[in-house]
Amino acid sequence: MKEIIAANLIRYRKSLGLSQEQLAEQAGVTRQSINNYENAKTLPDSKILSALASALGITLDDLLRSPGVGLPNFRFRAHVTFDTAVATTRETRATHCLKNAQFAAQVLRMLQTYNALEQAVGLPTYTPESTPCHQVEGNEKHIQTIAALFRHRLGLGDAPIANLFQSVEEIGLKVLRSSVPIKGFFGLSACSDIEGAFVLVNTHNITIERQLFTLAHEIGHLIFHRVEYQDTLIEEGTSYEEKAREKVADYFASHLLVPQAEFERMYTLTQDIVKLKRHFRVSYLVILNRLAEMKIIDFAKEKVKICAIYKKQHDGASLQNSMELPPALPADDYPENERYEFLIWQSLKLGKISEMKAAELLNLTVEKLRVRRQENEVYAVA
Repeated sequence: MKEIIAANLIRYRKSLGLSQEQLAEQAGVTRQSINNYENAKTLPDSKILSALASALGITLDDLLRSPGVGLPNFRFRAHVTFDTAVATTRETRATHCLKNAQFAAQVLRMLQTYNALEQAVGLPTYTPESTPCHQVEGNEKHIQTIAALFRHRLGLGDAPIANLFQSVEEIGLKVLRSSVPIKGFFGLSACSDIEGAFVLVNTHNITIERQLFTLAHEIGHLIFHRVEYQDTLIEEGTSYEEKAREKVADYFASHLLVPQAEFERMYTLTQDIVKLKRHFRVSYLVILNRLAEMKIIDFAKEKVKICAIYKKQHDGASLQNSMELPPALPADDYPENERYEFLIWQSLKLGKISEMKAAELLNLTVEKLRVRRQENEVYAVA
């Protein structure tokens, strides 16, 4: 146990960029004590362990867990890493892993909780079928076919998807949308043949359009790149390989959200970018990319043109990459984590978790939880 705590203290401290002195000050111990703990010479008592965990922004379980140990049966899509305060460029991956050990621990806790709730309620899980594909070139029709088959699995035809979050949650895919204040991070995924697939989508200052694309993108990775998933959030793969896989996931996401036949039909009716994006409920960038794929426009030139129009219409304000061309999809139409919250309420109803635990998971006080519970019972169908 001394060795496990020592390794974790070093890992979590360095991920925050703290010196031994700084950690010692925050935890209320001496620098020599930290040095002894990190060299496995002495073992902190329970009070000091709690203080260390709090100072490092983790739980006591995180501090006591063997480094590198994930969840049984789960493998993660997390090949490209970046430091805590440094984001990679968009060209490398839309689904990032971090060298930030605290973030990795947070992801494990999220997945562990979600998995436990599913088991408590007995709700079935879902993992998409795997079919390896590592480059777009030469596989365009195959990727489009897989996108069409996945839409069929969702019970959809070529019509626009009203709410992809709800659609995939209905078939058992674990989706959590959470605010992760790390620039350039959009999402990640994990899967288990036994316990289903999981997607984390970042919501922090990210448009609904981008969140939907991230979800579709991660589903693409779950389908095409299952063999690259690892037991922990680690770095693997060359930049060239990752770029090729990114293109596959992007291409799949685009055709899942915007089926080619329906796009061609709509394009005969209107060439207005705003009308097309509103119809398909996607970003204007998805529309521009599709038109560029079809050799109808030059993507860069058309984007410059749109940005110039936006600037003129908005008193010189620029259309940033993180922004959506108005009108943007309203967040109220896409409530977060409905399946996850349903599992919490059902677990509470079945007596699988306490009120205190349910309140913690829902980020409510116990008093507010009781009020919400009474409201739910009033409107429940007998």
